[in-house]
Amino acid sequence: MKKKKGEFETIKFQKRRKSFYRYTNYLEKEKIPTQDILEHFSAYVGHMSLNRVLTLYEFFKMTRKTAGHIAEVGVYKGAGSILFAKLLKIFQSESLTQVHGFDWFNGASLGENDTKLTNNGDYKSNFYDLKQLIKKQDLKNIIKLHKLDIRKELEDFFKKNQHLQFRLVFLDAGQYEVMKKAIPAFWERLTPGGIMIFDHYSHELAPGEAIALREVFHDKKILTLENSWMPNAYVIKE
Repeated sequence: MKKKKGEFETIKFQKRRKSFYRYTNYLEKEKIPTQDILEHFSAYVGHMSLNRVLTLYEFFKMTRKTAGHIAEVGVYKGAGSILFAKLLKIFQSESLTQVHGFDWFNGASLGENDTKLTNNGDYKSNFYDLKQLIKKQDLKNIIKLHKLDIRKELEDFFKKNQHLQFRLVFLDAGQYEVMKKAIPAFWERLTPGGIMIFDHYSHELAPGEAIALREVFHDKKILTLENSWMPNAYVIKE
């Protein structure tokens, strides 16, 4: 997907891009064995990508004693949902906690409150490929994918599944209409002590997220983990 140039948050780490692309080109030319990358991933992954993994792990730990499931809105290629599932397998294998991933898998559908730096259809991924990836890793009993349009179908989904309660909700969609629907719906089902995470708060790639937050959470204290670049905000339900 071709990215358009921004002038605010998108340029914060602009100087790192050239060296990063040189590095990824090097890896492609060297044809590193897949087994090496999987078994020694910390030797290959970029520090900002690793930072994101560690941030999600911190949120996982913060809610480990809170009852409920884990949800991700905006699954894309499954990095967040699969990470949470593996953390459950490692640290809470005997719990009933599952990961519920919500996405329509058609990519961005932008409105007037959304960014002009991405295009409609960006961040599209393949639902069936992701299901296969989950199956191959024996995670089907932990991850439940829900292919639906949050803007139109979330209310009916919760009517059919009234028992669902969450301890951790990761909102990684960034679009105004999705966020405006998702925030109150998941907040109602978030256990007190639970956390709602926002991936792109106050970021020009997702202005709709900040707008929706102002409208829905105008009286909430929005926090951040000081060493995290993204996700960059969260709210604890008191």
